[in-house]
Amino acid sequence: MPRSLISIDDLTEKEILKILAKIAYFKKKKKVAKHLGKSVGLLFEKFSTRTRLSFESAIAKLGANPIFINKQDTQLSRGESIVETARMFSFYLDALVYRTDSDSKINDFHKASNIPIINALSDLEHPTQIISDIFTIKEVFNKKNIRKINICYIGDANNIAISFAKIAKILNLNFTFCCPKKYSKPLANIINKEIGLSLTTDTNKAFHNADVVYTDVWTSMGMEKENAIRLKDFKKYQVTKTLMKKTSNKSVFMHCLPAHIGEEVTLDVINSDKSIVYQQAENKLYSAMAIIDFFLS
Repeated sequence: MPRSLISIDDLTEKEILKILAKIAYFKKKKKVAKHLGKSVGLLFEKFSTRTRLSFESAIAKLGANPIFINKQDTQLSRGESIVETARMFSFYLDALVYRTDSDSKINDFHKASNIPIINALSDLEHPTQIISDIFTIKEVFNKKNIRKINICYIGDANNIAISFAKIAKILNLNFTFCCPKKYSKPLANIINKEIGLSLTTDTNKAFHNADVVYTDVWTSMGMEKENAIRLKDFKKYQVTKTLMKKTSNKSVFMHCLPAHIGEEVTLDVINSDKSIVYQQAENKLYSAMAIIDFFLS
């Protein structure tokens, strides 16, 4: 079975650092046609703008052929099994970038495939986003080692938060997660105070001297029925200019986008000089190039 990227845990510290170095390389080179003749599929079962475009462009810049696969145009929409589909894909593709609404689907795809499967977002994780974001943090602070950077994630314990906590654990980063207690359960087995990871419900404590403040939407795709209660539960966890004043002088604000302005973040924060959301978005292209290159090489 080939290597895949289903979870951040599928990579070692050494491999993550290797990919981060590759991102820097591709950002300078912009285009390296080293995978001519290869084909990479993109199967997306959820909406996507940045992730789909960055991977599609990245594959082309590497000299490979990006093939977007609309599930509704395949036999998957008529009940063909994942196992059968994965085996067929393995004949025609060299890798598959897969965004799904079910972690069991992507795991089944991986088990049945003879090609690398790259998780472009699932219910539990978004590993490619977080690898890109770690590169952005290193780039902004101009540091090879970011272990002394205080990172605060505020909001729902969603796929972004889980992948962030996992990569923080692997790279031994200072990571504080802040959210209402009832929503923290997905991170309970990851957070470990002994290695610099902590969990709090106190926004003042979380923001104190933070160098990076990261948030995401309170209601993820597929959870729309919970939106009203989530808006109420997360109300005091909105990133505002008042909270940002408690952070360090060099602090930055991050968001994977799209943002729900007026919910998890105010307009004056996302439009402020501290906001690096568009730098994050740009770096997804070079990150996608590095990840595709890693798994095709």
